[in-house]
Amino acid sequence: MKKIFAAILFLFLTIGTACAKQQVVGFVTGASGLGDLSFNDMSYGGIRKAQQEFNFKLIILEPEKNGELKIENFTKLIRQSDILILVGAQHAELVKKTAPNYPDKKFIINEVPVAGIPNVSSVSFEQAEGSFLAGALAAMTSRTGKIGYIGATPVPPVLKFEKGYVAGAKYAVPDIKVEVDYLSPLNDFSGFDAPAKGYNVAMGQYGDGVDIIFTVAGLTGNGVIEAARRSGKLAIGVDSDQDSLAKGFVLTSMIKKLDVAAYNELKAVMQGNFSPGPTSYGLKEDGVGLSAMKYTRDKIPAEALKRIEDIRKKIINGEIKVELKK
Repeated sequence: MKKIFAAILFLFLTIGTACAKQQVVGFVTGASGLGDLSFNDMSYGGIRKAQQEFNFKLIILEPEKNGELKIENFTKLIRQSDILILVGAQHAELVKKTAPNYPDKKFIINEVPVAGIPNVSSVSFEQAEGSFLAGALAAMTSRTGKIGYIGATPVPPVLKFEKGYVAGAKYAVPDIKVEVDYLSPLNDFSGFDAPAKGYNVAMGQYGDGVDIIFTVAGLTGNGVIEAARRSGKLAIGVDSDQDSLAKGFVLTSMIKKLDVAAYNELKAVMQGNFSPGPTSYGLKEDGVGLSAMKYTRDKIPAEALKRIEDIRKKIINGEIKVELKK
């Protein structure tokens, strides 16, 4: 009798496993796609970690070269997927328009807050806080008194990087000069996929007396880092730890933990804990911060490192407010 019961139980378990539908996750990258060694690759790392844990099928969709996502391609991906995760501010309006039409699907968008849609969860980062630290460090390390910033396109998340960087630099060294360039006009996302252009603009800034450039431009940033290496100057990486791309020439990287956010959001969905609305990651949540600077610490005054840590603590406890002027 026990053998018969065990056989029946095994049969039910087998049928249940066979009938269980494998979840499908559709991943839409930001402009420039995978291989940028920056925000796309970092997000993908968190998604792959979640995939190994929860065994879902993954479909990847990359935008056009200009960063645009064709509605027909996105609609096809939605129909193929149970969960959609998108990286990049350029996808926000598309999500707002399409998600209400697919209430049975879950949407996750990183980089920009989206509220009021019951099947959309969003993650934003207090990049201005981390950029404030990067600016302060650059200003205190600069030998020429002039630092630079190169952004892809002046969309709100990239502007927050710039404004936080400038605010931090001015906080640390009030008379510091900051040269700012953008590689493509507002909402033209080709600036994230133009390393040659990034290289040329960076060389122009270095020729103007800039000795440290913070680049927020995805794959384009690799061109800026190469310009730093060739000119013997310094760059600051972004999103992932890019210090090793040109050892000794990347002062630090302003790390934005997209991998942690992507993993946490997918884990919540897989465990039935999907929570719509915005979530924010800042210094307090360890969602942003500077790299360990293991290749450049010998170039940074000890007093500057001590002051950076002091500024970090003051931002966390609210003593320093990173307020961005329009």
